[in-house]
Amino acid sequence: MAPHTFGVGATVLGTSHVNPSGAASKEKYVFGVLAALEKEEFSLDRLPDRTDKITINIDLSKQIANIDLLLNTAASTTVEGKTVFTVLHYLVNSTFTSGTGGDSNPPNLAQAAMDAVVSLKTIELNKARNPQGKTAITRCTYTLGASGGSNATFSALLEFPIEVIALPGGGNVIEGKEWLT
Repeated sequence: MAPHTFGVGATVLGTSHVNPSGAASKEKYVFGVLAALEKEEFSLDRLPDRTDKITINIDLSKQIANIDLLLNTAASTTVEGKTVFTVLHYLVNSTFTSGTGGDSNPPNLAQAAMDAVVSLKTIELNKARNPQGKTAITRCTYTLGASGGSNATFSALLEFPIEVIALPGGGNVIEGKEWLT
């Protein structure tokens, strides 16, 4: 399990539904953020002229979630010469909050999705933290555009290991499966 510290008041924690007061993991957090983004995409209005999208297809027999993510970003350069990618949320009336004092503090759910995928990919590339050598994130790419307000895109393709968890009071929930350290 790759540990994750969520902020106080965060809407996505990274803990298991079976043990909500237990340790949080990066895998459960990332899957939770991506699932929350897909849920919002189906229930909230989209800003005009935005092409952002997320698609999650679950294969229960293989226990894999195939996730395709495309976010419009704005690339900028800091005075130190560092390139920074920012995502303005493309959905209206999101209720996401990152909380305070956690591992990350993105201002919106779309930024949280991008940051979470990049963070998980960074851990996945570290052989010491990925002892199985699993590649769940097969694409994690920034592409700069010719010009415009949204001058770049972030795209990711994931074959995310999942598990179906039976809840103590009945019913089931799908969570990200832990595979990193």
